[in-house]
Amino acid sequence: MKKKVLITGANGFIGTFLVLEAIEKGLDVYAAVRKNSDNAALKNQNVQIITIDFDDQTALVDLLKKYQFDYIIHSAGLTKSPSYEEFIKINKGLLVQLVTAINVAGVSITKLVFISSLAAYGPADFQQEKIVTDTSTPHPVTKYGKSKLEAEKYLRSQSKIPYVIIRPTAVYGPGEKDLYNVFKMINNRIAMVPALLGQKLTFIYVKDLANLILKATLSTATNKAYFVTDGHLYTGLALSGLIREIIEKKGITIKIPIFLMEGMAFVTEKAAGFWDSYPIFNTDKVNEIKALSWHCDVSNLRSDLDFEPKFDLPSGLRETVKWYKENKWL
Repeated sequence: MKKKVLITGANGFIGTFLVLEAIEKGLDVYAAVRKNSDNAALKNQNVQIITIDFDDQTALVDLLKKYQFDYIIHSAGLTKSPSYEEFIKINKGLLVQLVTAINVAGVSITKLVFISSLAAYGPADFQQEKIVTDTSTPHPVTKYGKSKLEAEKYLRSQSKIPYVIIRPTAVYGPGEKDLYNVFKMINNRIAMVPALLGQKLTFIYVKDLANLILKATLSTATNKAYFVTDGHLYTGLALSGLIREIIEKKGITIKIPIFLMEGMAFVTEKAAGFWDSYPIFNTDKVNEIKALSWHCDVSNLRSDLDFEPKFDLPSGLRETVKWYKENKWL
């Protein structure tokens, strides 16, 4: 009999690739989505789509009792908001509701995998050895990162459910909408980068991340956390330079001082408030952009999970650009 896995946030960017990877691994996949969600990415997949309401504890308990999942991958979360309280409500609150429901239902799951972020520990700028490790003192620089750290603390404090925490760095790939703006600008022959020297960035291609998460899910590893990158460090100009090379469009590169970025983000946020929306380029994002290093220790990915990424940044970007062009995004 196939093992059952519940994937929350299954219709999101990372979630859709998790669904595909779980199917590939031969699991019985249940895709949890919110009511009225866009589930187009899940159509024609061999999955059972479940509408989930985290605020209805009784329904959540009944769901867990009914299906008796072997694994739960909690990928649902909030990535941008002007409100720290909203980040906590979603990024920590949904996890609390899920764990509470598991305990109330009295079901026994093999593992709960929580998708956190490198942002929970922050950049390596604040670490003496200039690398973030699992023993580092966390120093998140965004509201998003702080909320993920609070969620991690909660999960570590409970003792009944075996868990694994996954902390990916910047994730890119087909269908991603935030970094996509960089692709659009470069396609229009403009690249804007922070005026920083010696910046060290890390990335992970979404297909590699999904593969790693399923490896961690099906492994014997429990009560552990993993930072996830492709294992390489890239200069601050690498992303825009590689995209320009792949798209084959010459253009100008504008180096913007951080103080100017901060001012632009402030104005953008205020202007967006008139339309009751929150922009992708915001003050939290600038706090990430101005970090000098996102170097982190990923050595345990190989030793614990036998994980080797198939894509470095150049090869991952080539696939991403191809998808954007085929789907008329570029």
